[in-house]
Amino acid sequence: MHKILGLVLAGLLAGTAHAAPPHYKVAASFDPAGKLDADVTVTLTEALPEKAFLLSRRFVLQPMKLPKGVTVTSENAESPVEELTKYIFHFARPTAKPVDLNFRYSGPIQTKYDSGAPALRPEGYELFIDHMWFPVGADIQTRFTVDAEIEGLEPDLVVVAQGDVTRTKTGVKIHRDFIDIDLPMVAMRGLKRAEAHGVEFFSRDLTSRLAGFHVKNADTSARYFETLFGPLPHTVRMAMVWRAKGLGYARTAYTVLSEGGRSAPDIPEIGPARYVAHEIAHAWWMLASPLTDDFWLVESAAEYMSMRYVEAQFGAVELQKNIDAKVTGSKDAGPVMGHGRPNRVQLYGKGPLILWDLDKRIGRPAMDKLMITMAREPAHTTPIFLKHLTEIGGADAAKWFDTAMHS
Repeated sequence: MHKILGLVLAGLLAGTAHAAPPHYKVAASFDPAGKLDADVTVTLTEALPEKAFLLSRRFVLQPMKLPKGVTVTSENAESPVEELTKYIFHFARPTAKPVDLNFRYSGPIQTKYDSGAPALRPEGYELFIDHMWFPVGADIQTRFTVDAEIEGLEPDLVVVAQGDVTRTKTGVKIHRDFIDIDLPMVAMRGLKRAEAHGVEFFSRDLTSRLAGFHVKNADTSARYFETLFGPLPHTVRMAMVWRAKGLGYARTAYTVLSEGGRSAPDIPEIGPARYVAHEIAHAWWMLASPLTDDFWLVESAAEYMSMRYVEAQFGAVELQKNIDAKVTGSKDAGPVMGHGRPNRVQLYGKGPLILWDLDKRIGRPAMDKLMITMAREPAHTTPIFLKHLTEIGGADAAKWFDTAMHS
C-alpha cells in the first residue's frame, strides 16, 4: 500500500512541479457604506478539464468575456456557507498556457454568514474567506499568489495583511508571492504595532496585560519552534481586534486574535501563551485540506506543538493541567478520523493527546525527527504522515496511531 501511495504521490508531484500556482489580480474599492466593486482576474497555468469557484450570491456578477474554448455554467451552492454561486469553467482543450478568468461584480461587503466577525464595523474592516468576498476555489484548497489594489480605505485605517503591504492615501497595495487559500485583511483604526522575533503584532492597546503576553510568547515560541523547524518561512503578522466573539484564525504568516472580553487585569499568562504558540506553529502546520480527515495535520499538529512549548516554557505542572483538561473534555469525542473533517473537540483535544501519546511511545528524538520531516513535505496528508512514522517509529507505532485516530 505504501509503495502504491508513493508512486501516486510521485506522479502527482511530478505532474505539477512545473505548473505555477494560480495568480489573482484584484482591483477592488469600497464606498463609505461598504459596497464592494471588484474586478478579479484569476490566471491558471495548470491543464484542467474544468475549474470551479465560489462567490457569495449577494454580489451581482457582470457578464463574463471568456477566453476561446472556455465555457462556464453556474449553480447554487450552500456549502461551506449558505447562499453561494458555484461557477464551473469548462476547458475544451486543457492547456498549461496561462488562461485568464475575469470576474467583475459588486454588492454589499456585509453578510449574515460572517462567523461572528462582521466584515465592516465602526473600527474598520476585517475580511477573510468566510465572507466569500472574492472567487474562492470550490475545493477550498486552491492556493494562490496575489497582487491586490484596494481603494476606499480612509487614511486613519491601519492595514494588516500578508506579504508586501504598501499603504496609499486612499487604499492599499498587497503583493503576496507565497500561496494561501485566502485573501485576508484587517484595516482598523487605532492599531499600534510592536515587533517580536519574526513577528509583527498589532493591537489598539499594547500596554494591556493580554497584549503583553501575546507579544512575549510570540517571540519565545517563534524562537523555540525555529530550533526544530528552522527559520520562520515569512514574517508573521498578528492582529488583535476587538469584537464580542472570541474567534481567532490563522493563515500563512497571518493570524487574527480577538480580545473577546479576555483583557482582565488579572489574566494569567498561560492561556495567551498557549494560544499564541498554537498560532505561531501554523507557520509550519497549514497545508492539509480543511474539509477532510487530514485537517488534524493543521490543528491537532499545531496544538501538539503548543503543548511542547508549554512544557518547555512553563514546566510539567502547567502541561499536566492542559493534558488533564483535554482528557476530561474529549472523553466522549469519538474518532478523530473516518468521518470527514474532525470537530473542534477532536481537533484540539483528542488529536493532540494521541500525538502526545505517540511522543511517549516512540521517544522524543524520533518524534522530533517525524515532525521535522513531515513539516518539510509540500503536501500534508495522513498517508504521508503514516509513511514517515513507519520509517522512523516502526510499523507497530504507525498501526497503533492509525487505530487510535479511528477509534
